[in-house]
Amino acid sequence: MSIEDPWRPFQEIMEAPWEWARSWKQKTGCKVIGHLLPDVPEEIIHAAGALPMAVEGAGVQIGQAQAHIPGYTCSHAMGAIEMGMTGKLDVLDGMVIPYVCDTTRNLFHIWNRCFPHMSNEFLRLPKRIDYPGARDYLCVEFTRLLSSIAEITGKKAGPDEVARSSLLYDKSRKLLRDAYRMQQERPALWTQEKVQLLFASALRAPREEHLTWMEALPWDQEEVDCQVRIPIYVKGKVWDPPGILSLFDKLGLLVVSDEIVTGFRLAEKDVGLNGNPIESLAQRYISLTPYPGYHMEPDRLIQGFLDRVGKSGAAGVVFINPKFCEAAGFEMPDFQKALGETSIPSLILETSSRSASMEQIRLRLEAFRELLSGDLP
Repeated sequence: MSIEDPWRPFQEIMEAPWEWARSWKQKTGCKVIGHLLPDVPEEIIHAAGALPMAVEGAGVQIGQAQAHIPGYTCSHAMGAIEMGMTGKLDVLDGMVIPYVCDTTRNLFHIWNRCFPHMSNEFLRLPKRIDYPGARDYLCVEFTRLLSSIAEITGKKAGPDEVARSSLLYDKSRKLLRDAYRMQQERPALWTQEKVQLLFASALRAPREEHLTWMEALPWDQEEVDCQVRIPIYVKGKVWDPPGILSLFDKLGLLVVSDEIVTGFRLAEKDVGLNGNPIESLAQRYISLTPYPGYHMEPDRLIQGFLDRVGKSGAAGVVFINPKFCEAAGFEMPDFQKALGETSIPSLILETSSRSASMEQIRLRLEAFRELLSGDLP
């Protein structure tokens, strides 16, 4: 890979992630395990000697998937099926699908029928993370997943391997958080599009190499930024449609915090080893910002959201809701009402690769920016 441009390694990964994974597999002789977002512990896959590869369906044009999964499925799940049907995922030796909603539960069974050559695992995440037994349950489930992945790779994996992988991923997350901070401090050089490139590529590249590339970035380079930027908070699942962060950059909308699973939520918490590494992994999961579809007391859920928005200093909130995502839609009225009561403007963008128009999204974001800046009469 080129090292003349320090951003280039990350771009090369994202330009052809599956081809890159195939080359890595041939070079190392190791397995490649895919996983559907969110909340699959990559440390476990890494500890078992495989390369974790995130499978993100947003933005994929659909041609064959609707023959296998209902048309009212979100783009994230349908796009994953489409990539499998078109051969992009042939490099995978296995797939981990987490149970976070009815769609992912059904997707696992569809996946087994469509791709029986893969070794597929269903990660049964607890729906009530605030229950006293959730952490103990999760420890058992993570231990089961570790054994299953180790059977695929043929590598012995136990607490020591998980601890080493967790330390590596914590170091990576620290640099990702530093990059996110640079996005706030030097947004002309560390654009939101560039910083998201770091996060997205971290979900595809070996973390050891990714860490080396990140250390070579221009951390000390100064910049002159004359653009007026308006701070916003973003809540959603993934950055959909692809390219929306480029729009934010162009329009002067600065994401000061987000709950996107491929965004800041990916790096917000460390494992922070404290005793049993599996227990530490489980504790990290429980302490993450709640994901839509996990059940919590409504008052606690809403107040936690308001506290995060207030702490961020955002002038407004943008919701990026995947079309047909019932979990996100179910919470929306309560969140909007709570924001209205605190006089924080919000904008809902319902996105789908099958219907969303980037021009429509641009116009709505432009109007929202004018509202936040006081330019509207």
